[in-house]
Amino acid sequence: MPAFEYLRSIGIGYYYPGESFLHRRDARIKILFFGIFILSVTLTNSLYRLLFGLLVACLGFWMAKIPILPCLRTMRTALPFILVLLILQLILHNFNAGSDPLWKWGILTVYESALFSALRIVVRFFTLILVLGLMTAVLSTLEMNHGLEMLLRPLERLGVRTDMLVMVVQIMLRFLPLLALRMEEIAKSQAARGAEWDSGKGGIRKRVKLALPLIIPLFLHTLQQAERIADAMLCRGYGLHPVRSHYYEYKIGFADLLFLLIGLGISGIILYSPAIS
Repeated sequence: MPAFEYLRSIGIGYYYPGESFLHRRDARIKILFFGIFILSVTLTNSLYRLLFGLLVACLGFWMAKIPILPCLRTMRTALPFILVLLILQLILHNFNAGSDPLWKWGILTVYESALFSALRIVVRFFTLILVLGLMTAVLSTLEMNHGLEMLLRPLERLGVRTDMLVMVVQIMLRFLPLLALRMEEIAKSQAARGAEWDSGKGGIRKRVKLALPLIIPLFLHTLQQAERIADAMLCRGYGLHPVRSHYYEYKIGFADLLFLLIGLGISGIILYSPAIS
């Protein structure tokens, strides 16, 4: 029943244990690597550089021996939204002086520069989804928590509670699969009561009508879940001790530094290589 597969449509937030080169790297180095990778993909305006970043992201899945199919399902879910952006970009894009019109119908004209701009949006979106999926797949919750806390520790001198900031980021990333699972449960319970979820007819209006009864219980469940998490953290004494000890000790080795240099080199290629488009 594809109408109920909300959990399969989210490929970000899953950790896959493994012993690959990416899994064995220090948590701080992995966070820095993916951070500069995401920043470079976001800032570049070259289509060919974005394609290079997309190739590197796919290579990362191969090196980590992680299935890429969940991330592809995430892209499939967002395809209608991307298609709308693509059409708007083609129609409303301000053409360059030397750009040639590719298609014209009435007052609508599509230029070559608009086509490249629209393709950049699509490739950048796909690359960011793959990079985020790869990052959460090789970074466990514990590693990301400790890595961010150690990287942001200098901010504590300015009075910033970095431990709470890191916990907010963790809950935000790891809560997505739980929300998807809850959406499946609500949709199946409503379908058992007569809601036509998998009819495939009715268009957008019917889909919106079916989504409204789904959003309200999901919103209430999210508030209840947040309250339960807060109570559990309070019962475990979270936040009572300003300095927390760690069972695991992280040490940066030569392979970690080499991995970071590779990340800097990839980001340098994406940002500063000779532009083709």
